[in-house]
Amino acid sequence: MLDSDPKLTTPAPAPDYSEDGVDLSLIRWMISLTPAERLDFLNDRLVGISAIRALNAPAAE
Repeated sequence: MLDSDPKLTTPAPAPDYSEDGVDLSLIRWMISLTPAERLDFLNDRLVGISAIRALNAPAAE
């Protein structure tokens, strides 16, 4: 006999990508952070990007 109790069914896992190819797992991860953690993460990325730009800048003559 099949048990049809809705409390016993496991929900389907959330998809990792939307129909247009957006990585939903990254969005879920970002919104799991506190606002301060988000700012720290983004600031770290900006520091890294600035360092790469400085290394790739043409030398001053």
